[in-house]
Amino acid sequence: MSTLEDEISHRTGQAVKQRREAAGLSLRVLAARSGVSSSMISDIERGTKSPTVITVVRLAQALGVSASALVDGGAEQAPRIRILRHGDAAGGLHPAPWASLGPTTPGSRIDFVRYRIPPSAVLGPAAAHASGTIEHIHLAAGTIRVTVGEEMVDLTAGDSCSCRADAAHGVENLDTVMEATIYLIVERG
Repeated sequence: MSTLEDEISHRTGQAVKQRREAAGLSLRVLAARSGVSSSMISDIERGTKSPTVITVVRLAQALGVSASALVDGGAEQAPRIRILRHGDAAGGLHPAPWASLGPTTPGSRIDFVRYRIPPSAVLGPAAAHASGTIEHIHLAAGTIRVTVGEEMVDLTAGDSCSCRADAAHGVENLDTVMEATIYLIVERG
């Protein structure tokens, strides 16, 4: 490879690793989300392989950033909120419905919570969590507004989103009549 190719490959690999670790993702999880093998991701992160454009796009989508953010070395700030709309496939691959979730084990980094939010009520603002903490929200019923830092998104029943919760955050039930039900999984960083 030329010096320019080496530089771009190294910068891209470092950006992938930085984004993956900041999101608290293992190589295996990123591989499942992106469709790129974990060994290829490892090679890219170490700079020993130069990714194709398609590979960069798949990794970027799975990490919730633009492809240019990876090629530019992560200069672009990733959005705090990533949305999965009802009927869309998770990560563009396949739907991932949950039939039931069990309790976590002692020492687990994951919490599972169901909230029933009364009409027009607001949860939060909650204080920022540790860096790397991600909150995954699924809206089972109602209409809500999720706010994380300065970013905000409205969800309707069936929508899901994942949020980097390292900023003050909250959820507001936008409906004045109907209770909203959310399922929340908190992955501590």
